[in-house]
Amino acid sequence: MTERDSEIARQEGADFRSVRLQLQADGAIRMHAYDMARTAEHEDRGTAAEFSVTVPPAEVANLALVLLREKFGGRLQAVTEFRDFCKRHEVVNTFDTWA
Repeated sequence: MTERDSEIARQEGADFRSVRLQLQADGAIRMHAYDMARTAEHEDRGTAAEFSVTVPPAEVANLALVLLREKFGGRLQAVTEFRDFCKRHEVVNTFDTWA
């Protein structure tokens, strides 16, 4: 698997921050931020910091279930909405129906 990386948030200016989401080559998911804020809350560490959260490959399926439950929970049209979501984001899926 190749690594995929995309910026999901960015703030320009004196409080610059960039947040990136990465699917790593081993299947882990990592959210990483680079922060150059110069606010009082960051005085103890200077003007720049990097921090991240990494979910190991063995926990990615669990993360997917939690996120999907949060996004679609309580929605009676969840299956159709999930299908449409996958299509919009070019996620390969199979949609079945039977009566």
